[in-house]
Amino acid sequence: MMLFTCSRIHAEGGLVDGYVLVDGRRIAAVEAGPVPAELQGVDRVDLPDCDLIPGMIDLHIHGAGGWPVEGADVGLLQGLGRFLAGFGVTGFLPTASARPLEELEEVARQVRAATEAEYDGAAILGLHLEGPFLNPKRPGAMHIHNLRTPSVAEAERLLAAGGGTVRRVSLAPELPGAPELIRYLAAQGVTVAGAHTDATYAETVAGIEAGISLATHTYNAMRGLHHREPGAVGAYLTDDRVTCEIICDLLHVHPAAVRIALRAAGPDRVALISDAIPAAGLKPGHYLLWGRDLYIDEQGYSKLADGTIAGSTKLMLHGLRNLVEVLGVPWAEAVRMASLIPARAIGLADRKGSLAPGKDADLVAIGPGWQVAWCVVEGRVVRRPGDPPPAYNPEAKAIDE
Repeated sequence: MMLFTCSRIHAEGGLVDGYVLVDGRRIAAVEAGPVPAELQGVDRVDLPDCDLIPGMIDLHIHGAGGWPVEGADVGLLQGLGRFLAGFGVTGFLPTASARPLEELEEVARQVRAATEAEYDGAAILGLHLEGPFLNPKRPGAMHIHNLRTPSVAEAERLLAAGGGTVRRVSLAPELPGAPELIRYLAAQGVTVAGAHTDATYAETVAGIEAGISLATHTYNAMRGLHHREPGAVGAYLTDDRVTCEIICDLLHVHPAAVRIALRAAGPDRVALISDAIPAAGLKPGHYLLWGRDLYIDEQGYSKLADGTIAGSTKLMLHGLRNLVEVLGVPWAEAVRMASLIPARAIGLADRKGSLAPGKDADLVAIGPGWQVAWCVVEGRVVRRPGDPPPAYNPEAKAIDE
């Protein structure tokens, strides 16, 4: 058992000045007031200058700190999980972009193996396939030649390779065969997201009717809002059946557009994501990503040679800070957007995403300067004061180094 005392506990029911009791993998109690006499002998951690929040859940991340998802084995995926825990993420969906089918099957097999292995990092909650069933009219940084027409048969291959670990698939709902694929995936318990789409408003609504419940990086790589054709953005922001992802690095989405999403959908339908790439956190320079030249500038943002934004290089903690400090979002709403809303979007809100008795003991203590002091994943302490900085992949080097 462990006891965490704090004057700013962001509990499920509101802010608490008291303590969180962890018993094994679960939260046993979240209580206001002093620690009772019967718990005085429990291992205790006092957090006088911290905010204690539920661990953040990243639904959409391709890598970070030089640790990739595509081409990764179990060791590399665990390296990514350890790195993320140092920045307050306690659960994540490794995300694969559009690749040849055989490569995606191998990613699924590796993620499956990683979910079955115990280690001291953020929990791997399943695989997110961002493609290959995307519209070449809205490729973003994807290789167009890797995009494919939606196919139930091909999806069956990918789900079989993952052995139950494919938790989410992003696709374009307007493509031929998409409605059938959406219905199939939803019937298998897979969260289906609209992504890289040129769908009209009507086509997007049809996708929602078929089973789409999530919008992949809302605004980005989708038909925008026009007053006579509301497009995909208009459909997702105004349909209560859909959770809208937002990349809050303030490059991908203008602060005013984030505010519009929050006013249209409300904070209970907006999920913070990073969409981070393996180069996230690396120093400025010229890198190779997905076989393409990638440039990280002095502000840490990544772009292709033609100026196209190539994923994010900022993590969830950066987005949470932007929500609170730049956009003025109340702490309670910002924390839910980084934890409970993502958990709900993938069907895990019954055990993750908030500090409440009976839920997984996923806790993060954020200290002065937005530094992560403590990180606990399912009752295991994976970061504490005095630990070395999160480890970068030593093989990740700029081309010109």
